[in-house]
Amino acid sequence: MGYIELKNATIYYEVFGTENNETIVLISGLNTQMTRWELPFCNKLVEEGFRVICFDNRDCGKSTFTTYDNNDSYSFSLNDFLQHPEKYPAPYSLLDMADDIKDLLHSLGIRSANIVGRSMGGIIAQLFASRYPAMTQTLTLLMSSSFNPALPKADDALIGKMTNSTANFHDNKQAHIHEKIDFMKAIYGNKYSFNEEKERCLIIEDESRKSPLVRPFRQIIALLSYQYDSNVLTSLHVPTLTIHGDEDPLFNIEHAVDLKYTIPYCELIIKRGMGHAIPDSLFPSLVKDISNFIAKTE
Repeated sequence: MGYIELKNATIYYEVFGTENNETIVLISGLNTQMTRWELPFCNKLVEEGFRVICFDNRDCGKSTFTTYDNNDSYSFSLNDFLQHPEKYPAPYSLLDMADDIKDLLHSLGIRSANIVGRSMGGIIAQLFASRYPAMTQTLTLLMSSSFNPALPKADDALIGKMTNSTANFHDNKQAHIHEKIDFMKAIYGNKYSFNEEKERCLIIEDESRKSPLVRPFRQIIALLSYQYDSNVLTSLHVPTLTIHGDEDPLFNIEHAVDLKYTIPYCELIIKRGMGHAIPDSLFPSLVKDISNFIAKTE
């Protein structure tokens, strides 16, 4: 574990497994800490013979972003941003976040790796693979999207639950936890049982390790400012796997189909009953899916 210092960001990372094994980099989603790549999942990848690198994206968890913009404050409203985006210039882009991965790998002396991204992390992974194909052995996209504006959009109320928290953890701990659990239940999918007590512990853990310098709205601006470019997908000439749940309420299954048919060398695995989350009971099959895919591309 450690930190790398960049020009205006500090990235926290952890490494699991031995140094001489093939490497997998796990990229988290919007305002999602590396802890959501749960330790049992990472350990199963290690058991398959991989070295696993997890990290917090800038402005999340223990990773921070430094700005000297006096307008950079907590006064962010999603509705106001959508109506007046010019008032909220993006302090960084998803491309900058992809470059963080390049810098992290360089700092660890890793020339190439298998890149796995979930949700927004899958979009960052696409950008990384497009910009740095020589550093990308394989690409796996979990419950992700190309962000093609023609694809079905999530329900506004669900987006509101994700981006408009009304209760601060330190001011009203129980209300904050309730909001987070309510959102997770809404995206989980119906086939798998939701462990509310485990989720409560994860929420508390995330709050305890989060730097006071992180500003979640900056990641939201970076994502919503991203301009879809089909050339990013058609330029991907690395073996690609997309794994998606057929009950994903944030990125409808059409998002996965779009990835499959736009990326030149893309396979699709559909998980029945899976939503926009990775249940514990899916860890073994997901790890096997990823491991088998990487093995057959070697």
